[in-house]
Formats: sequence, C-alpha cells, structure tokens
Amino acid sequence: MRGVCDQHGISLIEVVAAVGVFAVVAVGLSPSLLGTRKFAELGKNQSVATALAQDKIEELRVSSTFGSGSDGPLQPDGTGGGIFSRSWTVSANTPAQNVNQVVVTVTWPDRPNTSSVTLVTLVPS
Repeated sequence: MRGVCDQHGISLIEVVAAVGVFAVVAVGLSPSLLGTRKFAELGKNQSVATALAQDKIEELRVSSTFGSGSDGPLQPDGTGGGIFSRSWTVSANTPAQNVNQVVVTVTWPDRPNTSSVTLVTLVPS
C-alpha cells in the first residue's frame, strides 16, 4: 500500500494552476497600481508647484518693486529647464490702500491636459 509520503515532487498540473492563479491576481492588480502611481505623481507635482508659488510670493514680499510677470520653464528647485511655468499678477491698492493683492499661478503638463496651482495673498506696499 502506498502512502502520501511517496510523492517526490510537484506535478505539472499543480505548477500550471499556481501560475494561472498568480497571473489572474497580477492582472487584477495592474490597473490599481497604475492609478496609484498617477496619483502619487500628481501629488508630487502639486507640492512642487505650491512651493514654487510660495517662493515667488516671498520674493515679491521682500522686494520693494511690485510688478506682474512670468517665468519658466522651471525645475522643482526654481532653476530653468523643467516642466513648470509660473506667472503672477500684482494688483496695487486692492482691496485697501497700501495693500497689494498678489496672485501666483504655477502650471505644468499633466496627461491628458494641464494642471495648475494658484495662490492668492495680500502684501503691504
């Protein structure tokens, strides 16, 4: 009488079944992993854009001259050659006398369209 201990290896059917189960699970997880990667990239770009906008606000705050303008393309550290573009407008005496409204918008290409971050603040003139 042969017992269970007589098996010397894994049968081909068991290997094929295990590979099939793995393939089904891998295919099922692929879309969620791609979506997670896209959201992580969007979050990173939003953080960089917010930092670039805040840098421009601080630069305008310490500057004695206010003016509208734009610069870019920018890298995350503010140097040239990246994917980010930054523009700003300064409205003098808005909403009150001796107060300037500063609006900074940072845009970047994001498949399939363009994304942006806009910061608005008030700076004494």
